[in-house]
Amino acid sequence: MTVIMLKINRQTIAAAIFLLLVLVWEAKAATVTPPSCSSTDVQNTINNAADGAVVLLPTCTTTTWNTTVIIPNTKGITLDGNNLIVMRGSLADWSPLIKISPNASTSTRVTRFNMSDTKSSQGYFITTSGGNESSAKFRIDHCAFTGLSMLRHIGINDPIYGLLDHNTFTWSGNNEIIHNEAYGASSTAGWTNDVIPGSAQAVYIEDNNFVNQTSGNPAYFWGGSAVQGYYGARTVIRHNTLTMAQIDMHGTAGAIGARWWEIYENTFVVAPNGNWDPYMAIRAGSGVIFNNHKSGVSNLGIEEIELVEEDSGYPAPYQIGRGKNQTLDPAYVWGNDANMSIRSHSSNVEAGRDYVLSPKPGYTPYTYPHPLQSGSTTTAPSPQAPNNVRIIR
Repeated sequence: MTVIMLKINRQTIAAAIFLLLVLVWEAKAATVTPPSCSSTDVQNTINNAADGAVVLLPTCTTTTWNTTVIIPNTKGITLDGNNLIVMRGSLADWSPLIKISPNASTSTRVTRFNMSDTKSSQGYFITTSGGNESSAKFRIDHCAFTGLSMLRHIGINDPIYGLLDHNTFTWSGNNEIIHNEAYGASSTAGWTNDVIPGSAQAVYIEDNNFVNQTSGNPAYFWGGSAVQGYYGARTVIRHNTLTMAQIDMHGTAGAIGARWWEIYENTFVVAPNGNWDPYMAIRAGSGVIFNNHKSGVSNLGIEEIELVEEDSGYPAPYQIGRGKNQTLDPAYVWGNDANMSIRSHSSNVEAGRDYVLSPKPGYTPYTYPHPLQSGSTTTAPSPQAPNNVRIIR
């Protein structure tokens, strides 16, 4: 009998382990395609996909979804609509077309959908819920949402962080397009924990196009809001184009207001005959507002960035210039176009105390573009060479 002895060194074993891990990762991140574009087939494909997989829809034109497609928190998935036009069908009020439940470690992405609704006023296209600050971040990008009469398009219903970029939102009237409801109406948690300005710990809304369709002479904007923050929310709104659409950080009397906001490098476009006020309605919390611009025709309305408190007394709970545990944390406003005047309609919101007309000391904006714009929503493991290998001769 002949015995063949193989001499294997540590580097060979390490290379073999690395190759095995790469092969496992590639299998995990495979692209799978549903047999059709129906919500049932899409859901079944998601259910059977591995964590990190890309679910790429087949080439379709238009379809109607009558049930919600759910991306569960047991896995991170990239759901690629392949430019499918999806009509919102007979879903119950406030039920979305897609629900994202973030995974603990693998990001979820929804991209390349054209979503439309012509019937409902009480619904969503996409919602996120079921996660928290430590969940993997989500991304919604390169989609078009048209809901002329639909009150809300995107709902963020837990303190989940992520990115919405390169989307187009079209509506008409006093709709409220992106709702960041963070910790919820009954929780003060967003006001008792730390905020890190210029960090990734926020919902980022960047490089989007918001269009509130108006008509008439004057063409009034009817309070149409591109973004609304509530209940301890942290929201960064930057590098967007907003036509006849305000930004609203909620602080309704008696309610828990938005906690932190960064609003910068946005362009607010006045449509022909536009009567629009204000560009921003900031009613709670603290943050920075800088380098925003106005374009288009002359505004027939009252041009302003509004800083206002709707509760009485000083300091009112959650008011402008309040921070963690209701301590003083002034807002900072600077560098905006001259025709975007700063105005407070409240005696308890004062310049030099609750807001300061200068840059925030030590503040640096977060990386732009947001790192998730690279298109990578998961990170392959980085195998290390084993350090406990014993070669047996």
